[in-house]
Amino acid sequence: MSKQTYTPAGTQDHLPWLDGLRGIAALWVLASHVQILTGLRNIPVLSWGGVAVDLFMLLSGFLMAHNYFLRQRSEPWESPRTFFLFWLRRFFRIAPLYYVLLIVAFSVGALLAQDRMTIAALWPSTASPLQRYLDGSAANYLTHLSFLFGLMPDYAFRTPLPDWSIGLEMQFYLVFPFIMLALARLGPLLTTLAVLAVCVVARLCFPEYFQRFEMPAFIAMKLYVFMAGIWIAVARKQKSMTLSMLAGLGIMLVWALADRTFHVWEPRAMTVGRLLIVAAMFYLMNNGTLPGSMLLQKPTAFLRAWLSGRVARFLGDTSYCAYLLHLLIVLPVAGALARNAQYIAMPAALRFLLALALILPPVYLLSWGLFHTVEKFGIHMGRVLVRKLSRGTPRGAALPGESGAGDKAAHGIPR
Repeated sequence: MSKQTYTPAGTQDHLPWLDGLRGIAALWVLASHVQILTGLRNIPVLSWGGVAVDLFMLLSGFLMAHNYFLRQRSEPWESPRTFFLFWLRRFFRIAPLYYVLLIVAFSVGALLAQDRMTIAALWPSTASPLQRYLDGSAANYLTHLSFLFGLMPDYAFRTPLPDWSIGLEMQFYLVFPFIMLALARLGPLLTTLAVLAVCVVARLCFPEYFQRFEMPAFIAMKLYVFMAGIWIAVARKQKSMTLSMLAGLGIMLVWALADRTFHVWEPRAMTVGRLLIVAAMFYLMNNGTLPGSMLLQKPTAFLRAWLSGRVARFLGDTSYCAYLLHLLIVLPVAGALARNAQYIAMPAALRFLLALALILPPVYLLSWGLFHTVEKFGIHMGRVLVRKLSRGTPRGAALPGESGAGDKAAHGIPR
């Protein structure tokens, strides 16, 4: 183990353990969906797929702000050109793989609907709107190809993919430069209060609009999680991370109370789970200034090393594809099993384990292949376009998204 257990704040470009953490979160979402579709419900932690998606958003908020702080001198946000290049790179990082899997999802939607009906007939509480699988309208295609679906309640949850969170991520990319400009001018506290106030006012002014969303696909419903992640990056720039951790936890608590005010109910355990992942992220990124740092020094070093290992790196590399792809495998496998009487007679835990064993190999094999073909191709195309449009950048200056951190971990939703 290295003598220096904690990474100095703001000095390390790529943080490899976050790749592994993102991979674990993608596997968490997959396992959560498998347990639902095999009739195994309400298992603590395993069933909290929503908390796993929040972990992606927390990572995204941190990583985007962390990269910004590393490059803020060479890439001033005061320049509209920086905005454009930033958005261009983010588009090519997300869109190519998404478009490929979106076409597949639309093509097999009717078949997936049959599997979904078979599963719902056995376990009615797992039912999902069939229109999600059967809507082949031009409007549905256009809203998803343009990433506008997250703004439209009728289309935000209208494909077989779990892409509502991808649309949410794209919305975050859209507002992120403005948040960082505000942070530079107003400071993190005033910026956070202003962002939360805008989100609350929007919910107060348009309650029916928010209530129509089946999933929290609109940025005002989840921006608080991204802001908590930004506070982790802010903390690493400061001499002490303690106040920033209290701010991050405070954001999560305030929004949990706001959700209840707006009649958004969820198990209290999930609220506690969100607080725990925020606290855990602060300690994982600890620079040695959080309470109990000396006591947690060895566990933190061990966790970082494990999350930087070969298996975790594989999960991180394949995480974006595994996240997007998995339901295209989970539904046919779970549907086929649900037609077998012997499988139905099994205890719920055994059904879950059998389905998981059948699902994991094809999901990760296909994800590995798509990562090395479609996903890497998209990354390359984004770099090429950014470089062509940045020919006027002084030699030696970093291009938007061209640092190691931008290459390896520029967003939290699975790569």
